[in-house]
Amino acid sequence: MSRDLGFALLELLLATGFTIAAVRLLVINGLEGLAQVLGWSAKTKGQILGYATSLPELVAVLATALNGRESLAGGFWNIASSNVINLVLFLAAVVFYLRHWELLNPRFIEEISFCGFSVLLPLVLAATGVHPSLALGLALLGCFLGYQLLDRNLAELQGKRGQEFEGQPLDQGEGIAADHTQHSRRMALALLMTGSVVLTIAGHRLGNSAELLIEAIKLPAWLVGCCLGLVTSVPELTSFFELYGRSTGQGETRSLDATQANLDTLVSSNMANIGLIYPLGLVVFQVSEWLGLDALIGT
Repeated sequence: MSRDLGFALLELLLATGFTIAAVRLLVINGLEGLAQVLGWSAKTKGQILGYATSLPELVAVLATALNGRESLAGGFWNIASSNVINLVLFLAAVVFYLRHWELLNPRFIEEISFCGFSVLLPLVLAATGVHPSLALGLALLGCFLGYQLLDRNLAELQGKRGQEFEGQPLDQGEGIAADHTQHSRRMALALLMTGSVVLTIAGHRLGNSAELLIEAIKLPAWLVGCCLGLVTSVPELTSFFELYGRSTGQGETRSLDATQANLDTLVSSNMANIGLIYPLGLVVFQVSEWLGLDALIGT
């Protein structure tokens, strides 16, 4: 192995370690703190976690969009494979913690349906050979907005979002308690924001080092994208196991909350991948073509 590839492998391992640490120690702890202070439901916590864990995919897709059409194809396969891999990793966590019976609960039927849609949609696009364009990006964005509207309405009907609207108001007559609540909120927000920044940087290094290693083996664009999808799914893997691990032995309600949070992490991450991140990549690609940036940057 050459010296450059040796450094790439070391960088990949270090970036993986930083990604796991950022999710476990910063992002999830920050979300737990905000959820406690603001009274967030398990559903809201899971959705925010899902968007946070999609940051590596965002970095990877934007990088491929600036590198030309062939590289953009790798970015699409990164998204498509990541959505499938996220589902596999979620099911692995379910089996490991013996939570498979909870998926039969009727309260989760909407999330499971959205999950199926988020996995099948990119596979259908790949099978039909749809040409990447701004029109496709707008259609996918419409799917994401439709998911948001339908999910919110169904969640309110079932009371899954009730807690966060109640919140925990500050009692101005209890100065010490109010100050403590404000301090807890700031600390939790700082943890979440710091974790997101670290996750973005680590995701960028993950993508770069993995792509260097993969290109050395001369793989086709679709297989490069699939390999990058596996690498950029490390945050979701960490989240699924961490949330289930923290809820173990804390009662049935806490157990269902963990499954609710994990399902929404899975769905929001997958829907953000195909409905927000890939369309943004298409926009960046089109703009770079119009400005001639792909000729200067791309391969």
